[in-house]
Amino acid sequence: MDKRAEVLRSTFLFCGAEDALEALALPESVRFKKGELIYSETSYRRALGILISGRAKAMPTGDCCAVLNEFSAGAVFGAAAVFSSGDEYISRIAARTDAEVLFIGEELLLELFSKYPQTAVNYTRFLSERIRFLNGKLGLFTKNDAESRVYEFLRKNSAPCGEVTYTGSMALLARNLGLGRTSLYRALDSLEHKHIITREGGKIKVFCDEKID
Repeated sequence: MDKRAEVLRSTFLFCGAEDALEALALPESVRFKKGELIYSETSYRRALGILISGRAKAMPTGDCCAVLNEFSAGAVFGAAAVFSSGDEYISRIAARTDAEVLFIGEELLLELFSKYPQTAVNYTRFLSERIRFLNGKLGLFTKNDAESRVYEFLRKNSAPCGEVTYTGSMALLARNLGLGRTSLYRALDSLEHKHIITREGGKIKVFCDEKID
């Protein structure tokens, strides 16, 4: 199987619509060198980008170098830009290693939606979930204390309550919450003291039936 088709099969777009891949004439993928911008605020494709190989990262626009998200093979980005009338993209995406990206533009997406309605459902569902996620994340920043923000983030981005949950780095967690490392560790210590979370071997368990006073 074509490597690109194999990666596409694992994406949200073709879930339940795998037959579409057999009839789809895939465009040529584009290769990027490590550090090269894939999307910037003023230079981007109005296309769904699918990372075929390598790694990439999303950063805020402007001079800030903070990492908002990290992508590996199979990751999808640019969904909100395809049918947008805006002149600027919302972030910058750069290749973290040498990378290969397949772009599916508006015309090909509309053809897919017409011939394979399940892909349109998948696309809408994906955007809906992104809106829910972003609204939830925005809600974290209305909390007045670091402890509540940390707890809400872990609870909403975890496996079922009481199971092993967050396993990412503390640096990435701090960036996601806009907290300093000291404030993050102080909040985690307090949550663990209250028996709301437990930490072991770099993993965090969250007990969602507990309340923060």
